[in-house]
Amino acid sequence: MEKKRLASILSEVLVPIGFKKKGNYWVINDVEITKMVNLQKSQFGNYFYINYGYILKSIPLDDIMHIYNRVTSLDIDERNKIAFLLDLENSISDEERTEALKKILQSKLIEKIQMINTENDLLAELKKRPHLNDITLAVKKYFNLPID
Repeated sequence: MEKKRLASILSEVLVPIGFKKKGNYWVINDVEITKMVNLQKSQFGNYFYINYGYILKSIPLDDIMHIYNRVTSLDIDERNKIAFLLDLENSISDEERTEALKKILQSKLIEKIQMINTENDLLAELKKRPHLNDITLAVKKYFNLPID
């Protein structure tokens, strides 16, 4: 499988729910937030990551996204399966990879990203996290979240 086909799989999943493709990004603009998904190539081979996150329209942006996530899993077997599917150097058939990726994208990306449509939705999701170490100071201040 090539990167172009991987991007096509993302489009097949994201475009029907309102995302528009712009380069290696898929974007959907809501009133208060912008949702983004991007395909990132590893520096260490033909391996890819699927990142997603949110931009708060109310505060300045210093990076690509204010809130940044990666399609992965806390379950080690599931995390390894995702890594295997995104490693385009392995021998899995394109059909099998496509089917498995679409299932993972539905559960690990689509279901999550569709639940967040407002700043309040995003704040509620942040409050569920065990820590906020990866959240920028600007976002923490904006939402009055603990800084330490």
